[in-house]
Amino acid sequence: MLSQAITRRLVIVPLANNDHGKTRMIRAMVRQGERRDIQVVQRGTRTLLSPWGRVIDALIIPRSYQETLAAEFGSVEQALNAVDSSWRQRDLVVLPSHLVAADCDSIIRLSHRAGFAAVSVSVLLDPCEVARSAECLGLPWDERWTVSNDRSPAPEGQVDALGHDLWAWAAAALENR
Repeated sequence: MLSQAITRRLVIVPLANNDHGKTRMIRAMVRQGERRDIQVVQRGTRTLLSPWGRVIDALIIPRSYQETLAAEFGSVEQALNAVDSSWRQRDLVVLPSHLVAADCDSIIRLSHRAGFAAVSVSVLLDPCEVARSAECLGLPWDERWTVSNDRSPAPEGQVDALGHDLWAWAAAALENR
């Protein structure tokens, strides 16, 4: 929950369609933040630790909104409220999305209304995918990060490493480093 300090708060949106490694990256992020090995990340709240020891109160949704929440809850706001009625008070929300501009726009608006900075994290298998992301990337994100997850015959280690790097970026951004 909100601490009695100056706090930067983020909604991080790993952004790509299916089969780009978003879920595995999020699992690696949580593994780093919890400092323990986990095999499955369930959606919900978590207490994470930055590499510098800061406690981060997070809501983690490991699968894309369109895959797991849209049909069940309808809107992005109803989904977030159903998963965690206190999401607006967290330090960090991780909510992956497909390249659906209307959903991304909703995520940005909700983030801003709750006092978060909205960060898109484009996950690319190939540099040419940037053009496919243009409609979503053109929205008013506060920051845009890119993860180049080049195609590989055995991508597991690569995707885990990228998730660890993403956690380092997220934790540093939260601490305004």
